Order: sequence, then structure tokens, then C-alpha cells
Amino acid sequence: MITRSPEFIWNAWHVAALANEVAGDALFARRLLDVPVLIYRKQGSGEAVAMLDRCPHRFAYLSKGLRKGDEVECIYHGLRFGADGRCTHSPYQDAPPPGADVQTFPLVEKHRMLWIWLGDADKADPSAIPDHSHMDRDDMRPLLWHYHFNGNWQLGNDNLMELTHLFFLHTSTIGGWKEEPGKVPGEVYTARSDEQGRVLSRTFVPNIPEHGTFDNGVPHGTPFDQWNDTVWEAPANMRFTMGAVPAGDDPASCRQPYMEQTHCITPETATTSHYFSGFTRIIELERDAAGDQQFIDFFSGIFAREDGPIMEDIEAQMSSHDLLAHNPVVLPRDKGAILVRRLVAQRIAAEQG
Repeated sequence: MITRSPEFIWNAWHVAALANEVAGDALFARRLLDVPVLIYRKQGSGEAVAMLDRCPHRFAYLSKGLRKGDEVECIYHGLRFGADGRCTHSPYQDAPPPGADVQTFPLVEKHRMLWIWLGDADKADPSAIPDHSHMDRDDMRPLLWHYHFNGNWQLGNDNLMELTHLFFLHTSTIGGWKEEPGKVPGEVYTARSDEQGRVLSRTFVPNIPEHGTFDNGVPHGTPFDQWNDTVWEAPANMRFTMGAVPAGDDPASCRQPYMEQTHCITPETATTSHYFSGFTRIIELERDAAGDQQFIDFFSGIFAREDGPIMEDIEAQMSSHDLLAHNPVVLPRDKGAILVRRLVAQRIAAEQG
């Protein structure tokens, strides 16, 4: 059985991989919550399964072994395991040895991602997977990518729940549209937690004179009001909904957001993390595959060059991963991030009893 570090929330769904990362007969390996995990697809059905990437004999990585149909053969001594984790074959015995099974984990493919539950298997309810259903809409051209960064997973929550850093860290990319980076007249920010344990925030900015990096569906030359609604769900799943209307119009007249973004952070270890990100849109649909790849390169490049390095710096500065224990200065727009930190601490404390 795996050892559960108190750094993580265990009884929750985490993104293990993008669905297209696990393909064909390949054995896919990834460390999640400091647990080595093997993922592969069954032949015929294509169903993805997940198990501990560790042979119970001498602890070799099963992902370095061979596929035998829907079974995996350890490269070290030839023990063979089915998709249910049961040992099916031992080369020098008539029957598999007792206690040779491998732990498996609930795995669900949803919203173009593979979601894994590494906690108590009897608590794994697929209906509790966070809603990223916009990624299922082909008409909105879903794009997804994976990035690895050297920092604790909660730094990803902090970074994405507080977006005023766009106007300082990202001035050359997505944050350069404000003449002055501070609050503008009429700008409103709200953040609250709800009875479902989520954090909901909204940033509303009125009367923006010119378009920024991307089109937002409002005709060019028309001042507009723009907003971003964020929904956070534990442990580190965020959905951004971005809308805009001509300045002064009722926001309810926006029939459809011009962009919806998915941001999911899964711990690799206590000091390294997987970042799964993507978006859908109703703008610039004329782009071809190469144009979509430019979108991916642009957004992933921002994280690689700007967010990732700053989080790595912060990781190096912290002696523990409890930010609030370091007594940081708190700014007004930190409310959403602080609410998330508190809810995460409560979840971890509850699991630790």
C-alpha cells in the first residue's frame, strides 16, 4: 500500500494525464502525489486503467516492462499482472505467489482528461469530478496541454486565484492592456466560498477602450466591459469564464463567454507539480491546426517563461509549504487565494484526523 503524505489531499479527484497522452499499447508512467503510477489502455475497449508502478517482488517499475495483451510483465523477473492488479503468472511456479497483487486506483476519463483517485477507493464518486464540460464542446475548439514546474502545488492555486500579477509579470504577453496596472474606476472584485466548499470570484472591469491580446467578440473600436468568473474546487481545479459586452450593456446580454479556461494542478512531489491547462473559445475559429498550436505555444510559453520561474523562486524562499505560517503581507485581491488556502488546510486536517 502507498504511504500518504500529509502534504496532499488524498480523497479527491486529481488529473493524472491528458487523455491523448495515453494512447495505443504504450505504458505511461507518471508520479502523482509522490506515488509512481502506471496507466495504460486496454486493447479493444480502449479503457484506461491505473495501478501502482511497482512490482511487489523487488519493486521494479512495471512501466519499464512489457505488455502481454492487457497484462504487464515485469522486466526484472517476469511476474505478470492483469489490469485489475492481480498477479496472473510467475515463470518458476505453478501458481502466482500469495500477496503478489498490485494496488490499483479508480481512473475516469472525462473532459478530455484522465482523473485519478489515490485515496480511499470506496469514496471515489465520479459525479464529484469538477465540471470542465466546456472541454467537451467541439464547436469551441478545445485545446489542452501539460506543463511541469518546480514548486509546491499550492503555489499554483495562489498564482491562478490572484490575477493582478498579470499587469506586472505578464506585461509583454497577456497583461499589457492597462495603461496603469492598478484598479480603474468602476472595477469590482469579489470572492467568497460556498456551501459546496468551492471558492467563487469575479473581476469586473468597465469601459476598456481597446482590445488587449485577444479578440473578445465586441467590435473593434467599441469600448467594452469585461469580466472573469473563477470557480475553484479542491484540491487545485479552476475554471475561468471570460465575457465581454459593449460598455454599459447588461452583462446578462452576453449569450456565451468568448473564452473558458481550465487550470488543474496535480502534485508530483511536495516540491514539484503537474499543470494541466487549456481553453475553449468562440473567437478566432478560422485558425487551422498550426494556428491552434500557436495558441498552445503562446500560453504554455507564458507559464514556462514567467509563472513557472517565479513559483520556483518562491519555493526556494519558503521553509515550509504553509504560506500563512510565514505571515505574508496580505493585499485586497488576495482574498480568493487566502480562502483557498484555508479550505485546503481544513481538508488536509480532516483527512489527518
